[in-house]
Amino acid sequence: MIEPNQINPLALKVVAPSQAVDETDQRKKELICERCSGNDFVKRRKSTQGYQIYLCIGCGRHLTDSPPKYTPTSPEMEYFKNVWDCRNFGVESRVGKYQYKLNFSSIQPEWLLKSTKQFIRYSLSNVGLSSCSARLEAIKHFSLFLVEQYPSIKPESITRDIAIHFLSYIAAKNLSASWRCHTIGALRIYFEACIINDWIPFRRHLIRHEDFPKRSKSIPRFIPEEVMTQLNQYLPELAEPVQRMILVLQDCGMRISELLLMKYDCLSQDKSGDWFLQYHQFKMKKDITIPISRELVGVIQEQQRYIREALLDSFKYLFCANESGSRVSCGAFSASPRPMSATAFSKMLNDLGEKHSICNAAGDRWHFQTHQFRHTVGTRMINSGVPQHIIQRYLGHETPDMTAVYATIHDKTMKQEVSKFHDKIVNISGQIVESDSPNVDTADLQWFKHNIQAQALPNGSCALPIIAGECPHANACLTCTHFRTSGQYLDEHKKQLDQTKQLAESAESKGWNRQAEMNRKVQASLENIIKTLEG
Repeated sequence: MIEPNQINPLALKVVAPSQAVDETDQRKKELICERCSGNDFVKRRKSTQGYQIYLCIGCGRHLTDSPPKYTPTSPEMEYFKNVWDCRNFGVESRVGKYQYKLNFSSIQPEWLLKSTKQFIRYSLSNVGLSSCSARLEAIKHFSLFLVEQYPSIKPESITRDIAIHFLSYIAAKNLSASWRCHTIGALRIYFEACIINDWIPFRRHLIRHEDFPKRSKSIPRFIPEEVMTQLNQYLPELAEPVQRMILVLQDCGMRISELLLMKYDCLSQDKSGDWFLQYHQFKMKKDITIPISRELVGVIQEQQRYIREALLDSFKYLFCANESGSRVSCGAFSASPRPMSATAFSKMLNDLGEKHSICNAAGDRWHFQTHQFRHTVGTRMINSGVPQHIIQRYLGHETPDMTAVYATIHDKTMKQEVSKFHDKIVNISGQIVESDSPNVDTADLQWFKHNIQAQALPNGSCALPIIAGECPHANACLTCTHFRTSGQYLDEHKKQLDQTKQLAESAESKGWNRQAEMNRKVQASLENIIKTLEG
């Protein structure tokens, strides 16, 4: 169903269910479809509120001829209500969510209600609607505390002791340290604003720095590889626009609000032919540009073609909502000219997970949250050796501390780093060799010797198992892919390198090209091995 504030102006006239049939038919002629601009409709059933539902013959879209839920009024008139529609203060809701209301009805006593309205109206001018809503919730908890503990208190009687009592009050609720920090922080901002603006004569320093509980270190909520593999396996079952949304999240790690309101013209290309993605970070209130792969460019260009074919040119976003919300059966998707909600997107994702019982390695059913994709991208980049300041810029973080949340090192990455200070097991290319055995508790060289019965050599080991038969490359270990060695043989390699250089030079001086070529290959392998073992 079309959001009321998106209906064509001609469709805003209210038609009461009791009106005559001829007026209803005349009303039908006045409707215009926002998707195809058609005006040929047939009547369907009536809504539960008694309003007529029409079907567009041109594109199959349904439209309900209902009055608008939003009634514009002046900010001064809105201020005196106990439930605000913030659109009357010129405030837009967060993208992907249709939350416009702030409810002050439960706040007592009267002096607290009055000052809270002043504070929230001031907050609407400098922070987002979601932040104002969080501040209001904090004051509601303080209001409940006062009603229960100090029902007749005056603002000038609120002392530091009462503030400490409130801290104990919320601590007893066994809520997270993060929630308590947000509540205490919002109250401190409220108290300070009241003092500075002479709204309430509170005493100073009611909330102090030491009042904030210590937060536990944030652990990145990344999606395990086994879960991501299962998700991608069943991805084709989702509608193609939803598939593309997930692919963009997997590659770029943006916040869900940034994905939902990404502009249609989001791609740019430099003179070298490389592609970049541009989008707006609502949390940081800034635009960001990141490099992307050509594969992702193809995905985005497919979505651009879909939007232009399905919707009018006036639709300015890359992704749109589904006509029937999150109810997508067999990959069906009917484009609706409004951004998709975060709730609908999450439901599609988790419906797929529930259908196929997507689980982690422990066998627990995985519940997808959109922000997990952001944590996954950050963690993958950390474990791929990308410098932290590059990740900070890629994800659009303001401080290194925000990026440090993702600095969780996987076991494989940790082994590679620790091997820099211990014996490395390397091949002829100087690459560190990993063992996939879950029972490894010694060096890889020992693993090769004892677990797969690899053959020991004077300067390393051969990864070709004994059971595979005799080696077909006698005396050619340093040009063989099965060769493995470690730091304990470093001196032997250096001696052999000197000898090999002399042999290669001697062969070249005598014109023995074949012998010179073979020795240069051995020399290159030894140089790679020594460089890695000494690195």
